[in-house]
Amino acid sequence: MKSTEAQTTSFELRGFGHPSGKQTVAALGQILPEARFFDESVDDIRATRLVEFQGDAPETDASDDQTWSDAVVVYRIGQCEPVQLIAEAMARGAAGILTEQLLPCPLPQCIVPDVEHAAARIEATLIGRPDRQMLTVGVLGSTGKTTASLLVAAVLRDAQIRTAYQTDLGESDGVLQTTPEHGPQCGSDSLRWLAEAVDAGCQAAVIELTDADLRHGRHDAIEFDVLIATGRTVAGHDFGPTGLNCALERLTPEGVLILSADDQVGMRSARDAGVRMVTYSLRGAADVTAKIIDQADGVTTSLVNYDDTTIAMETMLSGGGMLADQLASVAFGLLIDRPLHRLVETMHTMRSFPGRMQQITCEHAANAVIDVAGNPTAITSAIRAARASKGQGKLWCVFSIRETHSSEDLAEVGHLIERFGDQAVITTSKDQKRSFLKRSHDVLDGVTQCAAFRLVADSDRALQWAISEAGADDTVLVLCGASRGNARTERLELESLANNIRKQQNRQPKKDRAGGSRPRLRIVGAR
Repeated sequence: MKSTEAQTTSFELRGFGHPSGKQTVAALGQILPEARFFDESVDDIRATRLVEFQGDAPETDASDDQTWSDAVVVYRIGQCEPVQLIAEAMARGAAGILTEQLLPCPLPQCIVPDVEHAAARIEATLIGRPDRQMLTVGVLGSTGKTTASLLVAAVLRDAQIRTAYQTDLGESDGVLQTTPEHGPQCGSDSLRWLAEAVDAGCQAAVIELTDADLRHGRHDAIEFDVLIATGRTVAGHDFGPTGLNCALERLTPEGVLILSADDQVGMRSARDAGVRMVTYSLRGAADVTAKIIDQADGVTTSLVNYDDTTIAMETMLSGGGMLADQLASVAFGLLIDRPLHRLVETMHTMRSFPGRMQQITCEHAANAVIDVAGNPTAITSAIRAARASKGQGKLWCVFSIRETHSSEDLAEVGHLIERFGDQAVITTSKDQKRSFLKRSHDVLDGVTQCAAFRLVADSDRALQWAISEAGADDTVLVLCGASRGNARTERLELESLANNIRKQQNRQPKKDRAGGSRPRLRIVGAR
């Protein structure tokens, strides 16, 4: 595949298979070159397993033979009693202790700057580096990570490749799809998940990556074959490296970055890192481009171009942000030698994703669109997409304030809604009503015409009022900012919200849409 930055070839899937039954020995000095050993007689510690303490008790299985001569005990400051840990480790003859501070103990100790990072790297070696046994794809960016991850997984499955994925909406080990009650996995938990995917016969894994996890090194034990950046590269507030900069350090030497050519900051970071790159764009020159030619009735029609081939694509995923995610997925599909027409067909089959510009239509009331956009960049993309596809009606924005929104973000959101929306309703979640008045004033700080904004503390009443007042041709954009604690909670919240919207729509009296009344005849040439 040709690229504007470097010549790249079709990406080959690595063979997969579970590590052999041979026991793996981890030499901590080789795995952790930054580590220090405070024992004159020991310059390294070798072990075949890690033992982690939960509270005051070690995490061991029922088959434990009560001896830890082949184990390194992990000590986390403040999470377990050091005296109990030392006594247990010495009584069972542990090979050593992994810690961030020197303990009053005669056992060999490996001192590291961050015990979580060190434990993950050791775990990766002990379980046979599952990230190197299959094609590992990381998806990052300011917006569209979940959508792009699920689209990439769909492309791989269409190619008959068993694929594991991990996103905000759920995860799969290649066999079972689940909506777990835990938050996003990283470190040792993510490695164990990858090992389970290898056991299930997966040839590829797709992992959604957050900026915070990347910048804090929570994925430093994983190497990625492909990185896909969606949205724009956003710099942190501490003048440190961006999430993309940290992710590029985890890209294999032969790896490929798929990046928007419109993201100038990201393009500069990629050039500085000297990585192979494939670009996509909705506006300028790139390897894969697209142009929207029509948006109506919830369907976006565009022309997708690669090399000398142009194909029309219709999709229910509306808006430029969604189309950019689809282009990134198409670029990935081209890397694994999928034909362009087949990739376009795969994009066409993807109808909707919960909370990602999720459309709820009604014949006699205003249509609604749900989006979990939680930051000004994502909200801008959602509002523009809803405005482009709203047709002849007005755009109503129902924005729910969350505890994670800063005062600066709320002021910027107020400005965006006033600029792009026709009507605005500000509300909040049920557990944030006490602070609603103060927080709503933060929104109004970015607004010129404050009287045009309606403040309703109860989210159900806010939604009811917006749908009842909106015309049949209008669109109600619900910026709900659903809880992102775990996939199960988010899915349940979104399902409840969608059911509430349908209930409110069904309660509305029948309203004629534009052009829906009896047609009037115009007789040409009549006198």
